[in-house]
Amino acid sequence: MWLPAVAEVLGISVPAGEPPFSVVHDWHATTIGPLLIETLPDAGAHEAVRALHARALAGEQITEDVWRDALEPALRDLYRNAYPTKEVFAKASEAAGAFALARGYSEVDARNYGESYAEMNTEANVRVHADANALANAAACARAFAQASHEEYAATYPFAYVRACVLVSEDARARLGAGLTRSLSL
Repeated sequence: MWLPAVAEVLGISVPAGEPPFSVVHDWHATTIGPLLIETLPDAGAHEAVRALHARALAGEQITEDVWRDALEPALRDLYRNAYPTKEVFAKASEAAGAFALARGYSEVDARNYGESYAEMNTEANVRVHADANALANAAACARAFAQASHEEYAATYPFAYVRACVLVSEDARARLGAGLTRSLSL
């Protein structure tokens, strides 16, 4: 069951039982897709995924390959933007600067060293985080969506995806919760 964990992330109540898989497609097509299109840089990638969900909701059978090809760039964009870049940069800069100070660097040189290290380190971490999550999740989600399988969808840990979506804007949690509630009522 995927729904209780997703509802917990969103802070909403949901009915007991497994909803029809059309709820997943409706929620992605009418709520998640539009939110990501509005808030993330690669709107085209998110529109492609939103459109596939709309087509699947209308009854069209979409192959796993088509899903995966659309999902990978969209997920990469989501995970890149959900990464706590500012916090990671600040911690890396502080740690590297302290390291440099302890080894005799001047305060200015230590600060420059820390910022330079943090920039390289953070950029690499963001890229690896986004790429690894996109590759793994695109394949798993593609399988779930192509098969319209609750079991496969639950195995993608949709609550983790929703957590990433919540980070894209201040009102994301409320919008996603209201949208899921609406999709469940159809």
